[in-house]
This record gives sequence, structure tokens and C-alpha cells, in this order.
Amino acid sequence: MREQRGEKRLLRWINWLCAIVFSIFSYTFIAVYQSPLLEAYYDKIATGKLEYNGHVVAAITTTLLVLLALWLNRYTKFQREWSAMAYLPSSLLLAFITDIEPAIYTGVGTSVVTWVWILVIGLSIYTFMAFIMHNFLFAKIKNLQMEGHRIVWRNLLLFAIFFCTIGGLSNGNDNFKHEALAYSYFKRGDLDAALNVASRSLNASHDLTAARAFYLANKGSMAERLFFYPQYYGAEGLLPSLDRSSPFPPDTVYSTLGLARNEDETAVDYLRRVIDKDSIPSRMIADYYLCSLLLDKRINEFVKELPRFYDIKSGKRLPQHYKEAIIYYVTTIGDYEITFDADSMRSELLIMGLLDWDYGERIPEHYKDAIKEYTLSSQEFGNMLDVDSLGKMYVSMLELERKYPQLHIRSNFIRKHFGHTYWWYFAYDD
Repeated sequence: MREQRGEKRLLRWINWLCAIVFSIFSYTFIAVYQSPLLEAYYDKIATGKLEYNGHVVAAITTTLLVLLALWLNRYTKFQREWSAMAYLPSSLLLAFITDIEPAIYTGVGTSVVTWVWILVIGLSIYTFMAFIMHNFLFAKIKNLQMEGHRIVWRNLLLFAIFFCTIGGLSNGNDNFKHEALAYSYFKRGDLDAALNVASRSLNASHDLTAARAFYLANKGSMAERLFFYPQYYGAEGLLPSLDRSSPFPPDTVYSTLGLARNEDETAVDYLRRVIDKDSIPSRMIADYYLCSLLLDKRINEFVKELPRFYDIKSGKRLPQHYKEAIIYYVTTIGDYEITFDADSMRSELLIMGLLDWDYGERIPEHYKDAIKEYTLSSQEFGNMLDVDSLGKMYVSMLELERKYPQLHIRSNFIRKHFGHTYWWYFAYDD
């Protein structure tokens, strides 16, 4: 009798342990890891009457999955070191409901037929194991003496297999998840959090890049911080794809800019058309257009267009990236065409003129003179460039380039120290 009571107590303890382990994983997986995807799916199908709450969804879903496992185990009777097998169907269902792909917008993705086969195969394994356990192994393991910690570790091993399977079958597309998470923050009005999502990712998608530009524009910081984020798509990266494949709706941008975009229209042509329709365009629209010129490296056009939207004679400081572009323009574009190639004669001209400089002093007057000489409107631009501080940065970069003549080494060092500037983007980003 005492042994039977001890066995029942052990089985009950193992069942509780399995329920707790699965509940913790399921709740965390739904409320944290896959919450952006579930929220995107909810936005797609919901009427908008209720706001998505990831913790409530996780709690309800986890409770139902645990109850399903316990109910099924009344018939399959997995126990002892096989108790975790009761959660195989629940694990497959958890993977199924979190396998949310861009197909919810495009209709192209993992087919229902694929998931039907996965569930059928999984349930067949579950039924087969239950049959084997009930008819062949149950009598043997019932009388088999095994230490409690061994039973625990075997169940945890099964759960590890299940959890890895869930991670493999559910959607692990980081870009899609980042797009969904950033858009979720944007809807709540937290632009800083939206911009921090995957801010240093080296594999940012086109739609995430376009969404990030829109969030910057809403903060009024596009011309100040656009190049703090990787730009892989040129001017096209400012505008989302016309065919929606992301949680971020393209109409959010195009309705703000005020015109629909034609399918065969480039980003610069579209933004130029937006600019031309208004006699006095907003600062956001102007920054979209000017930044598109910078992203396509049309720096000559940028310098000519800038006075249309910024009152040069007012003496107000230009945004950071516009100042960087003009500094670069007046020292690299023009009669001397000084470039970043440390071995070229043009670089030598810059080195002779600028690198003979004591950092404890103000930037040399001849550097200021060079800026004034090669600026289209030297008197008008002079007060806007903050030559002393920005010039020091620029000369520091040129010194660093001179120090590392090999292109790949130089590129890495320049990116480390100046990767947030337009200088880096223009000279090194292909």
C-alpha cells in the first residue's frame, strides 16, 4: 500500500511538473517571442473593436492547450518518463497557430495542405506511441524501479525535442517579426521604441527600412538621423512596396505624402511629383525628396534643390545630414574633385591643405576658405555648416583613411567611427 501511494504521488508530481513546464514555455512563446506576429494577424482579421493584448491571448491559449493535453491523456495514459508525450498534440497546435507568414497579405506561403500533413503525421506518432505504451510497455515500466530525477530528466528531454520542433515549424522570419513589432510600437505612439527595433541589423528588409524612414519623418528627424540606420536600397528604401507583404501598410506613407504611386515610377520621380504638386510643400515632404537625392547619391541635384526648401539667408543651422552632404560636396565635388582615395593626387591636395592641423586649435582658416570657395552660395551657406565641429569630424575621417591604405581595412575602420554619416554612405556603401 505504501509503495502504491508513493507511486501515485510520484505520478501526480510528474504530471504537475509537465503542465508547469509546458505552460511556462507556451505563455512566453506566445506573449513575448511571437507576440508581434499574432498581433499582426489579429489586426488583419479583427474588426478593430478590441485592442490586442498579448498576455491575455497567451494565458487563454496556454490554458486551452494544457487542458487539451490532460483530457487526451485520460485515454492515452502516458505516465512516468513518458508523461511529456501527452503534450505532443498541444505542441503541434502551438506551432500551427504561431506560423504566421506574409501569406496573410500576399496569399503565398505555407499551404494549409502542408500543415494538414504535419498534424496528421504528428497525431499518428502520438496514437502509435499510445498504443505501444498501453499494450506492451505499461506493464513493464509500472514495476520498473527508477529514481525520480531520472524520470524528470527524461521528460525534460522530450519537452526539449517538442520545443525545438515548435521553433522550427512556427515562423522564425526575423524581418517579418521586426516589421510587425516596429509597427506595433508605432500604433501606440512610441516612435523611439519603433526606431530601436533591429536598429543595427545588417539584414533589414525593404519594408522595414521604409517604415523606419516614415517613423523618422513623423519625428521630424529624417534629415538628422536617417544614416544612423543601414540603408541598403537607395532612394527606393524610403517608400514601401506597392504590393503589401508587411504589417506596415503602404497606404500609411502614400496617403501622408498625398499622391498614389505608379507601378513603373522610381522613388525620386514619385517624390518629385509630390513636391511639384504643392507650391509650399511641408517640411516632411521636402525632407523625403532631399533625402531621396542623397540616397541615390545625386549630390549635385541636392545642392541645387536645397535652397527651394530651406531659407539659406535665415542663418538657421541645416539638419546634420544636409551639412555633411555640403561639406562633402565642396571638398570633393568641383574643380579639384578631391576623393577619398588616399593614394590619389586629389587626396594629396586635401592632405596638404587640411591634415596639417593641431586639434587643440580651431580648424584652419584655409579649410573654411575652401568651403566658401566651392560652395554654390558661399555667403549663404557659411553660417549653416557649423564648420568647426563638423570640419573636425571630417578631417578626422580623412586622417583615418590615410592611416589605412587597404580598401577593406579602411572601410571597416571608417564604418566603425563614421558609419552614421552621409560621408560613409556616399564613399563606401555600394
